[in-house]
Amino acid sequence: MINCIELKVKIAYFYSKFKIMELKDKIRELIIENERKELNGLKEMFKTHSKAADLDEDTSLSSEDFAQQDQFRESAKGLEIRISQAKAALDNFLNLDHGSKDSVEPGAMVLTDSLNFYIGISATLFEYEGKKFIGLEPNAPFYAALRDAKKGDEVSYNQHQYKILDIL
Repeated sequence: MINCIELKVKIAYFYSKFKIMELKDKIRELIIENERKELNGLKEMFKTHSKAADLDEDTSLSSEDFAQQDQFRESAKGLEIRISQAKAALDNFLNLDHGSKDSVEPGAMVLTDSLNFYIGISATLFEYEGKKFIGLEPNAPFYAALRDAKKGDEVSYNQHQYKILDIL
């Protein structure tokens, strides 16, 4: 039979785990929101460059106009590739298993003593409730150092030491 103190401890543990998982959900939402904004920005730039590359060739144009048209066309092609890559990265991130994790793997959020990582997509550093978060792709060199680490492990990379406080 469980006593009152043990019950309170278990309730407190599950409540704190629930709150931490809420944090993981919020960080995932923020990453997705930021990635969609960046993707939309790339799409707008693509539209601008595509429109600028589409000159009316029936009008009298100089060689400079054609050179600029070629520059915009090349820029639009580069943006099209970046859009495709960004869409694929976001789709891969959305399709990850974001459930609770015991070790560092794609879909995990890693809380350390200095910087926090969400594994699965390269995302710009941002702050949330005074803590720093960054998205990390599984093919990033730093991920190789983190892979399979567990809560309490210390990981060293590029002359920096990270103590893993929790993995979600």
